[in-house]
Amino acid sequence: MKVCISIDLEGIAGIAEYIDTDVRSGGHHYEIARQLMTEECNAAIEGAFDGGATEVVVNDSHSLMLNLLQRELDPRARVIRGYRKPLDMMQGIESDTAAVMFIGYHAAAGHGGGVLNHTMEDAVREVLLNDEPAGEARLNAALAGWMGVPVVLVSGDDVLCEEARGFLGAVETVEVKKAVDMYTANSLHPAKAQELIREGASRALRRLTEFQPYKLEPPITMRLGFVSTSMAAICEAVPGVKRVGSRDVEYTSSDYLEVFGVLQVLLVLGDSVVRPN
Repeated sequence: MKVCISIDLEGIAGIAEYIDTDVRSGGHHYEIARQLMTEECNAAIEGAFDGGATEVVVNDSHSLMLNLLQRELDPRARVIRGYRKPLDMMQGIESDTAAVMFIGYHAAAGHGGGVLNHTMEDAVREVLLNDEPAGEARLNAALAGWMGVPVVLVSGDDVLCEEARGFLGAVETVEVKKAVDMYTANSLHPAKAQELIREGASRALRRLTEFQPYKLEPPITMRLGFVSTSMAAICEAVPGVKRVGSRDVEYTSSDYLEVFGVLQVLLVLGDSVVRPN
């Protein structure tokens, strides 16, 4: 049984501020954070094997995707490391994948708060799929579902866990902290969080037959709201993309993989808009 783990950083226990997640600074707080991320990853890997997995593939999914401490990872797992990837945070999922786990995820931008809430890039105000809010968890779950693979475990703060249950139903969730504010978390001790993730991963795979892939009914419309009118303007030039507001664009297709790919292109384009000095 092949299991894929997509692991982010903002939803890891003990993480609360951008200084914790700033890859480029490489400072003291970030070094602690990536250690905690590696430990939660190991907990999920161990739980997956305890639950019956025969193969585990981990996708490092935060920022430049170079965060996990390779030599400290459970040697039974393979790790996808590097940026960019065709399937972004979902690289590694294939037709023979039995289940996907989201570890260290965070809530969507613009809806409900949550620690370090955002969706993909700082340039994004919100993303909607068929008029419903979509953060990274929903966007990625939809891709897994399009490929026939269920999401069985989601870990992060209380807002993220509620968000995930809202569209996935009785998915296994592990709440490792509560959001006090976007930049403040009331967190479990890392050892306790890792214990709960290990148990949750094992339990989720033992419940595998209870889960169904999350599928969107086509046609699928993705609406992307930027923080700047200039970002929407440059994306309007992409064939098939419609400007639907001063800062919003839309794209519709019957193929979610195509929608997901266009989203990646629009994110790169939008993020390229820089105001001259």
